[in-house]
Amino acid sequence: MEFSEIINKHYQSAVELRRELHRFPELSREEKETTRRIRDFLVSKGFSTEEVELNGAKVQVSQPLETGLVVRIKRGEGGPVVAFRADIDALPVHEETGLSFASENPGRMHACGHDGHTAVLALTLLSFVEDTSWEGEVRGIFQPAEELYGGAERMVAAGALDGADYVYALHIWPEVPEGIVASRPGTIMASNDRFSVVLKGKSGHGAAPHLAKDPIVCACSLVTSLQSIVSREIAPWDGAVLTIGSISAGTAYNIIPDKVTLEGTIRALSQESRKKIGESLKRHAEYTAKAFGLEAEVEYVEQYPPTVNHQTALEIVQANLPQGLTYKELSFPSMAAEDFSFYTEKVTGAMLFLGSRTEECSMPLHNSKFKFNEKIIGYGAELFLSVGRSLLKSR
Repeated sequence: MEFSEIINKHYQSAVELRRELHRFPELSREEKETTRRIRDFLVSKGFSTEEVELNGAKVQVSQPLETGLVVRIKRGEGGPVVAFRADIDALPVHEETGLSFASENPGRMHACGHDGHTAVLALTLLSFVEDTSWEGEVRGIFQPAEELYGGAERMVAAGALDGADYVYALHIWPEVPEGIVASRPGTIMASNDRFSVVLKGKSGHGAAPHLAKDPIVCACSLVTSLQSIVSREIAPWDGAVLTIGSISAGTAYNIIPDKVTLEGTIRALSQESRKKIGESLKRHAEYTAKAFGLEAEVEYVEQYPPTVNHQTALEIVQANLPQGLTYKELSFPSMAAEDFSFYTEKVTGAMLFLGSRTEECSMPLHNSKFKFNEKIIGYGAELFLSVGRSLLKSR
């Protein structure tokens, strides 16, 4: 795929931005230097925190939260508002890619492609400044805290999406071959909630279990019981997952502890199933504990709702796909979650998976060896530019 002249002009500098961000990754809500680096990059291209004119467009960079940025580019009077979002946070992963620009922050890595998303959005914004053929507003949202704390919800509350008519995001996706844009109408990604269950018993000697109330035996029963929620309470066609990822208890091999803590995640493709699983989890925990003469303390934290794509937003993508990219409709949603869900709850929009799989770049997301071919930064920007042009008023 050959990049258009307008993308080519700033492509290399976008790659350099990506490499700089990759070298210095920061976790959710800690992205102060990341925010500064993105702002400095934009300022070096003529952007400003004060409204300025660039190539006939009014441009301004603002920071509505402690980290992250919102960029507005306006041409003419009125017209539609098209927003594009990129997440900027990294993961607590020790990098093992061997890249020349590998992470210099120990235990921190852009293992989910957010550095690439940020570079795509930066290149998109620079391209819209170069292009004078449209009227309306292009809005770039550099969003913090996607991985852990739902930065999208806070960005929306801070007004980043106010007045927007459409919103799009892409995610680099190693499950899809390079050169393909994949998506689907309706639910594309699951909800994500977390829970913890503390089973409170009575400590005792391992040789005298009748004098104790053993929370470990209770926990083993509860683990099995919880697995029946999805298999017996959720319709087979309505996907859901309940995974227990952590069990902690005890201090010695011959002592029955006084409590066990179980932690896990719940994923669902509908709000109905999401609610039902949460209610069932509490019931199973409380009654299993009672059966063993214990008490259960349940904490359930709702995090992200399912990400739902709008049909009209996807039709626009399919009708304006850049030459060299192919669209593929996914047969089923991903059980991974994304806080982009908070955007499409408010505004017509879609999440797009930008294929990155090649023979050399096949590791999954969140893997310490995850990497991608940097030319897909240009692919993503071409895609956003083409979609945005189709929605904005022609001059």
